[in-house]
Amino acid sequence: MLALNGIMKIAHLTTVHTRSDTRIFRKMCRSLAAAGHDVTLLVADGLGDGLIDGVRIIDVGRPSGRLARACWATARMWWLALRTRPDILHFHDPELIPGGLVVRLAGWRVVYDIHEYYRVHLRATASLPRPVSAMLANVYGAAERWAALVLDACVVCAPNMQHVLPLRRSILMENYPLAKEFRPGPMPAAERPTRVCCVGILSTIRCVSEMVDAAATAGATLALAGKWYPESLRTEVVARPGWAGVEELGYIDRQQIQELFDASRAGLLILDLHQDEVHVSSNKLFEYMAAGLPVIVSDIGFARDIIGRHGCGLLVSPSNDASALAAAVGWILAHPEKADRMGRAGRRAIETGYSWDQQMPSLLALYESLR
Repeated sequence: MLALNGIMKIAHLTTVHTRSDTRIFRKMCRSLAAAGHDVTLLVADGLGDGLIDGVRIIDVGRPSGRLARACWATARMWWLALRTRPDILHFHDPELIPGGLVVRLAGWRVVYDIHEYYRVHLRATASLPRPVSAMLANVYGAAERWAALVLDACVVCAPNMQHVLPLRRSILMENYPLAKEFRPGPMPAAERPTRVCCVGILSTIRCVSEMVDAAATAGATLALAGKWYPESLRTEVVARPGWAGVEELGYIDRQQIQELFDASRAGLLILDLHQDEVHVSSNKLFEYMAAGLPVIVSDIGFARDIIGRHGCGLLVSPSNDASALAAAVGWILAHPEKADRMGRAGRRAIETGYSWDQQMPSLLALYESLR
């Protein structure tokens, strides 16, 4: 079942994320393939099988709903994953835990990648009645504890997870960027449009309404790139007076994101006070820093530490206070030279301490220890 030479056969499994997911595909799978390993990514997006950047893609098909995804898609994914005869099975979604436990008890090497504080998300979800969401949170909590005890190892994205879970073995891989994926733009801030940007999920928790209001108050254009969650939120936000100053870009690829960063004065990461966000670092914060953009970010947990240590942006209250955010945006527009210094400080921090490439040896060492 294990490889006889230096090359490992590794299967990554996700029923929830897309084949282009930043953490799973762009960082883990591509890096492993570039290091010479035999890497397969199993997904459920309905786009068919393929080979991308040395990573073999196996698509189990897009399920018709959440129940079908949690039952039929997960069972088929585990079956197809085992057919690849991998040395390591590395899965990324809570609904794959039952299959992971069964496969581990059958003797395979299994790793669970815990991306978020799912128990918190389940309790906070507005799409389910509170008793139902609380029950699901408890069920997931029990499954997560079993996984932490039974599986070979867990990969976590925040230091706090290593303290609150009964982990048998774990490594920390935070959401640091690939240093070469983004680079500082060619123009100083004073020559860029008076635009600030937000890339990622557009939701109430991400304070999209407050960003729209604040940008309008500060006299800045707000560029929004990403998916609305839920879709109905867009109707509410579009009705706000500040929407006239918004550029809605929808989903854009990595090259388009770089172009947006090149033509923006700052990147916004504004979060309502939400328990998991206090501890879990954000892809977007580090991507803004990698692109040499000053960041305007909520004054919570990980962000407070990074901004305080590196001076790469401004902190605002983690609340629904658009006036504080407007003042921060206005300061960035009024002080382009200082904004440039913040951007350069953020880029230096990525190069010296927050690069994904610096974390990959830990993942390889974990896999090697399980051989």
